Amino acid sequence: MSNNLGSFFLGMVVCWLFNLVELGVGVFVFSITEKQMAAAYVLVYAIGLVQVGYVVPLWRVFRRRELQRTASGVLTAAIATLVLNLIFDYKVFGVGLFHFWS
Repeated sequence: MSNNLGSFFLGMVVCWLFNLVELGVGVFVFSITEKQMAAAYVLVYAIGLVQVGYVVPLWRVFRRRELQRTASGVLTAAIATLVLNLIFDYKVFGVGLFHFWS
């Protein structure tokens, strides 16, 4: 086992940089055409769920390379983004957003 366990802060920065890229793509898609409006809304308003597509592979890569602190930073940043996204969506859309079954 290596003594280099990575950097927790680096993992958080990597995750949030990927989140910024995702938001940038969402805003770009939103601005170029009306046909892709649904995709843009998903990319922007559901970032907490969409980020699973790149957080899980990042986490696995860092774990395989024995960078446990970096992997923990990525996971912590993803959870923080998810929680902040849920709070933001609740403030914007209200309780009706969370009533999937009705």
